Amino acid sequence: MSGWTKLFGSITESSVWVEDDKTLRVWIAMLARCNADGIVGGSIPGFASLCRMPIEDFTARLNILKSPDAYSRNPDNDGKRIEDAPGGWKVLNRNKYRDIGQDTDGSRAKYFRERRKRLKDL
Repeated sequence: MSGWTKLFGSITESSVWVEDDKTLRVWIAMLARCNADGIVGGSIPGFASLCRMPIEDFTARLNILKSPDAYSRNPDNDGKRIEDAPGGWKVLNRNKYRDIGQDTDGSRAKYFRERRKRLKDL
């Protein structure tokens, strides 16, 4: 299941933004396709096709996203953005960004998170 992912304007000042255009395309596609747990399902050929690039280019971009980033604003995971997961990949900082700003007055995000969890546990 894919849903939606918050995209903060500060991404334009991040270290991933200054990567080459293919790396940025893979990253944005992963953010767009990940589920609530940060899991991006797919195979290398399938996701390479989605990103409209040869498999070799796609695997090179996966390696960039799985590697430590010395310039990352987030020291968690040494700045790595993804890791391999069963059936695809996991976006490592998904929950951190998902939760930013969710506890503001009037937000129903906490209610809906708890509701989704209850429904999942049924």
